[in-house]
Amino acid sequence: MPSRDAVDTLLFGEQPALSAQFVRVAGALFFLALFAHLPVRYLDGVATSDGLVIGAVAVAMLVAAAVGAYVNSGVLVSIALAAGIGVGFYAPAIVFELRDPGEATLWILAVGSFSSLAVGVAGFAVGRGVRRME
Repeated sequence: MPSRDAVDTLLFGEQPALSAQFVRVAGALFFLALFAHLPVRYLDGVATSDGLVIGAVAVAMLVAAAVGAYVNSGVLVSIALAAGIGVGFYAPAIVFELRDPGEATLWILAVGSFSSLAVGVAGFAVGRGVRRME
């Protein structure tokens, strides 16, 4: 069984202070994604199901998670960075599509959380892999 220090390093990164800063960055990314997406809801110009928009959000999530893993190697930090963008992107649906609040909230939590988890772990693998190749 790996030592507690090795598990903590894997989960939270090599530098705890940097991990805390990345969590703050994740919060900022949440608000950036939230406010970047809000005008689209008012203009009805782009649907959230548009493949190009979803692809751009997924790439942004992957890049943020990979950068976090490359710099600090923490899987939970990478997931938080991806979640900042993913949940921030889907959160306006709770505000603007409240036909059935319970169902909308569940949809947001499911899509935002599961996509953030999957993309965050993939970004962690990419960032950590690139770092090991150097």
